[in-house]
Amino acid sequence: MTKRKGQTLIEVVVATMIAAISATAVFSVVLTTTISTARSDKREAAALMLKRAQETLKNYVSAVPTESAYVPNAGKWSADSSGVWALEPGTHDISSLMNCPYLVGNPANPVINPKCDACSQSSSVCSFTYTVTTLPCGFNAAGMDVTRTQCKQVDFSLKYPDAN
Repeated sequence: MTKRKGQTLIEVVVATMIAAISATAVFSVVLTTTISTARSDKREAAALMLKRAQETLKNYVSAVPTESAYVPNAGKWSADSSGVWALEPGTHDISSLMNCPYLVGNPANPVINPKCDACSQSSSVCSFTYTVTTLPCGFNAAGMDVTRTQCKQVDFSLKYPDAN
């Protein structure tokens, strides 16, 4: 048998398969990292929205609901679509706080951001609500409006689509 210089077809196929498997592994790590970063950003934005909502509601805790001098915006939160006192028992929709850059692309010729379509007004995909429950505190005086002077428990609900 004579020796030939170069590689055989089997060697080339094996080398190609090893390169393909290595490239697949690298791209898999890159893709996983990108998706994880997007989800992390979304969680961070959600945490910020919740914190802002909590801080805003604190303004109404010590307010006297019947005296306009002590109540911000006459006791109503402008983000709340219900139009009632911010700590009125029940569910309040504050989905308007879910800001989204509706126009993207070239400023001279912007297009509607397709990700914002999912979070438009009255969307079933996106919502940000809080529910106020009245709890007895034991310090209500006779003649006081019980609804407005009792302790309140506030539970938030934030529904947002996954990052693509």
